[in-house]
Formats: sequence, C-alpha cells, structure tokens
Amino acid sequence: MPAFEASRFNFNDSLKEGGKNIGGSAGGQRFRNAFVVTQVALALLLLVGAGLLLKSFNRLQSVDPGFNPSNLLTIRVSLPLPKYQEDPKCIGFFKRLINDVKAIPGVEEAGAIDTLPFTSQHSGTIVEIVGQPKLPAGQELETGVGVVDQNYFKAMQIPLKRGRLFTEQEATEMRHVVVINEEFARKHFPGQDPLGQRLVIFMKDENVPTEIIGIVRDSKHMGLDKDIEPMSYWPHPELVYSQMTLAIRTKSDAASFAPAVRNAVAAIDPDQPVSDVATMEQLLAVSVSRSRFNTTLLVIFAVVALVMAAVGIYGVMSYTVSQRTHEIGVRMALGAQAGDVMKLVVRRGVILGLVGVGVGIAAAFALTRLLSTLLFEVQPTDATVFASVAVGSFLIALLACSIPARRATKIDPLKALRYE
Repeated sequence: MPAFEASRFNFNDSLKEGGKNIGGSAGGQRFRNAFVVTQVALALLLLVGAGLLLKSFNRLQSVDPGFNPSNLLTIRVSLPLPKYQEDPKCIGFFKRLINDVKAIPGVEEAGAIDTLPFTSQHSGTIVEIVGQPKLPAGQELETGVGVVDQNYFKAMQIPLKRGRLFTEQEATEMRHVVVINEEFARKHFPGQDPLGQRLVIFMKDENVPTEIIGIVRDSKHMGLDKDIEPMSYWPHPELVYSQMTLAIRTKSDAASFAPAVRNAVAAIDPDQPVSDVATMEQLLAVSVSRSRFNTTLLVIFAVVALVMAAVGIYGVMSYTVSQRTHEIGVRMALGAQAGDVMKLVVRRGVILGLVGVGVGIAAAFALTRLLSTLLFEVQPTDATVFASVAVGSFLIALLACSIPARRATKIDPLKALRYE
C-alpha cells in the first residue's frame, strides 16, 4: 500500500500543499487514518470474541458435575465373552475385583459402572410407568441407563437424596430394583412420590417391571455443557455387562494407584488386560479441551491484533509529530505550553481510537452471534464483555498516542524552526 501511494505521487499537488499541509498529502493522511481505524476495529472484534469465550470457559469450568472428581482413578476392564459368558461368573469377577481393590492401602472406596461419565459413552431407552396410560409413539418417556454395582455411588460421592441404595443381595442376584436421579423424579413424576413406583425399562429382550428404591443426586454424564437428563441405575445382575469401568476413590494422588489395581486384576486372571486408565480430572479436562482450544486460539489472535493496533496508532502519531515538527516549533515559539502541544497530538489519536472502537463495537454486535454455538451460559452480546473490551481498547489507543505526544512536548523551538 505505501508503494501504491508513492506511485500516485503528484508533484503539483505536493508543491501546492507544501506550505499548508506539512503533515503530508490529504490522501495519505486519510489512508493512514483508515488503516489505524481498521486495526483498532478488528482488534476490538477479536477481543470481544475472546472475552466471550473466556467468560464462557470460566463458567463451564465452574459447573458442578454432581460428583467429586478429586482423587478418583478410572480403569476399564473388558472380560472376554468365551471365558466369562455365564452371568454369575462375570458378576463374580467384578465383585471380587472391587473387594480386592478396596483392600489396597490408600483406597477409600471402589465401584463400577458400564459407561463412565465424560467418556462419550452412554446408553438410553424409553421407559413406561406401571399404572399410567401408555403414551403414543414419539411421545414416550425417555431415560439414560447406567449399570452399576452397589459401591458406585459411594465411590463417586454421589449422595443419596431419598430412599436407599442397593443391598449386597440385590447387587448379586436379580431382584428387579432400580435407583433414579432427581431429574427423573422431577420430569416423570411431577407432584408424585417416585419411591415404590414400578418402571418398565426397555433394554432387554424380556422387560419386566422394576421398583424404584432410591433417588440420587443429579450428575453430569455427557459433558459439563450438556443438560442433566433423567437417569435410571440398574444393579449389575439386572443387565449383565462384561465390560465395566472401575471408579476408585483414593486418599492421595489417584494416578499412582494404577499399578496396584493392575496387579489386583492380574491376581484374579493373569491374562486379563485393562484399558483406559485415567483420573476423573483428566477426563474432565478432555471434555472441555475443545472449548479451551477455541478460547486460547482466539485470545492469541486478539492479543496480536491489539498489539498491531497499538503499534499502528503509535506509528501514525510518531509520523505526524515528525512531519509537524516545524509547526509545533512555531506554536511553542508563540507561547504554546507543553500541555497544549500534547493535547494537539493526543486529540488526533483519541479521535482515531474512538472511531475504531465504534466501528469495532458495531461489527462485534453483528458477528459475535456466530459464536453462540460455542458459548456456555453467556449471551453473544454480553454487555460486560463489550464494555470492558471497549474501555480497554480505548485506553491502549490512548497509551499508544501519548508516547509520541510526550516526545512532541520536548521539541526545542529553535531547532524546530530550522527543521525541514
């Protein structure tokens, strides 16, 4: 662009403007002004986007998952069907494994579930309430389904709200009982007491009614940014899975207990491998990794753009001061004070900054709606973010033009009068 401007140089216009416009041609000034305004506007647009994503990410991280993820080790155990095809053998393996893991020094509690929260795995189906009219197709009640052992809720520290949890016998033999979460009770039993009610959960070839014996606290399953859904938890004998994930609550660093758990598995079956070894905190971090990446990337772009805008304003103001050195010297020789000179220079930078902020705010209002699918509990036109970014951008612009302005106040009038 500077080369293009130079190619359009007009000697006649330059000679005519030489005595009147020491700061350069009017076209050049307009171009520089437009360039700075564009830089400020784009920086503000990116900063607003980054601010929205940062606020969204902070709120996402503050979401309560409904359980305690600290000091929680998770390990997946998948039994081979030819070897553990019989249900009692499969149930017995996991029951013994849980007891052996609980005996490891430093382990507070251990439980198991078929699909652990925040692993992108989940089961769901339709459900009918015994005694209520059958709903038409497409309007059936729905529920997520978890298959757990009797210790799972204690290991995850998901509190029991009402009723009771599974007994030792119910965790060993099929007794047709089920535990639901609070959302299930609110959504499917409004104004009723769910305890003692019977459900038909369509997950097997032969679906028989199961009795609700307890209600546990709501917990997130598919992600922190996902709504809590109705959940029903069956004991392992009700729907026997050969693949279960252990949730192991420890007194200290959970990851350090992985070798001991591997040894416990090998002690029962030396040929049985384990997989997906991770702490629950790691799983939570992975679940928000996309949001973290988007936020980090936009913050980097916004900071770079802001630095470029500040450098642009600084460059334009420095150039203006150098071009107006003679004029400033004349003003100071005629009695202008340092404050007057500083106002003269800063005024132009402030105007450019304000115009850039205004254009950027307008663009942000129009374009930040494109971020709505990436935001969590934050509006695309969040007033706090817009105001903070606008004020911050203006202050940066003011700082960028104040440095050349201070330099202008130190010009020696005698030297400036001789300046060409």
